[in-house]
Amino acid sequence: MVNKTRWSLGVITTAQLLLTLFSQGAQALLLKIDQSASEVRYWQSPIFVCTFDPLSATPCELHFPDPQVFTISGDIEADVIHQHLVFGGGYPDVDRDLLSLQTMGLSSAALDRGFSLYGALGLMTGETFEARDYDPCFLFVGPGSCSGWVSIGLNGSEGTWDGHTLIWTGHQSSLLDGFDYIITASAIPEPGSLPLMFLALPIMFFTLSGQSRALKAAKAKWALNWRSQQ
Repeated sequence: MVNKTRWSLGVITTAQLLLTLFSQGAQALLLKIDQSASEVRYWQSPIFVCTFDPLSATPCELHFPDPQVFTISGDIEADVIHQHLVFGGGYPDVDRDLLSLQTMGLSSAALDRGFSLYGALGLMTGETFEARDYDPCFLFVGPGSCSGWVSIGLNGSEGTWDGHTLIWTGHQSSLLDGFDYIITASAIPEPGSLPLMFLALPIMFFTLSGQSRALKAAKAKWALNWRSQQ
């Protein structure tokens, strides 16, 4: 009976270890962009449309062209970076999480219009994040001060990241035109996670089957003892 108990616990431990490895492998940081839920909108700068009238002043109106909508595809590498900053001198320690996003293999007709998205480094609050590419002091923390030039274009982004699905929205602008984008991407399981999963399933089934048989045997033994005492 002792040997069976040790064997059962050993199998359970092995299954739990495989499940732990699988859960870690399933938290893949490589994301695939969902084309059906992602797009880039290209906004052209407004233009003046004037109508010539020889009898009066030439009237002009400001015309805003309709945005062009483009699909986008590719991969994103996501990484949550935890920082524990110790400054000393009576300044309190700072704990914060940063979300690093790096795009790979982007494909979109918006790229031909001047759209570019290499990545972002955002500050996380729970499952939400914010990045301000135009503000060089956005992530500055600690004693002292920060100074820098704020870029002309208000390029920033925000979104949510729950460890599996990324929703990333942002804006890029210049003196002439701009882009709005929304990107939805989901984690791609790492190749090593699938063999671990298939390896763990038979062991789990075998362990649960053994526990079920042991439980039935214990119930039968209890019922037999109870009847013999009647």
